[in-house]
Amino acid sequence: MNERFTKGLEAIKQYVTEEEAARMIESDALADIAPDLRKMIIEFAYGDVYSRPGLDAKSRALVVITAVVTQGAAPQTKTHIQRGLHAGLTQTEVVEALLQLVPYIGFPRVQNALTIAQQVFTEKS
Repeated sequence: MNERFTKGLEAIKQYVTEEEAARMIESDALADIAPDLRKMIIEFAYGDVYSRPGLDAKSRALVVITAVVTQGAAPQTKTHIQRGLHAGLTQTEVVEALLQLVPYIGFPRVQNALTIAQQVFTEKS
């Protein structure tokens, strides 16, 4: 483990439980075909980008949720809504952020994201 990896792991812990952070490292479903992907995510995304100053964890989570929704990335939308709730976002904040996207990305993508959010909220209850 290098400094970027360690920094990334610390950043991840703002968005997931200790157990989930450990699981992210230990059970990488793509390790057999892309063994460096998980390392890249932890070092670059979390170690370099998420660790930057200027935004708190909730704000950063909201930005990421809207980014993955605009891409139509359903699995990542679910993951990042879960992480946003862990970082302190409320269900209302998630829903309102998604509704703000309607004029920019359209009803279908927002409706899909709201359906995913509803599933996450139900699982969390």
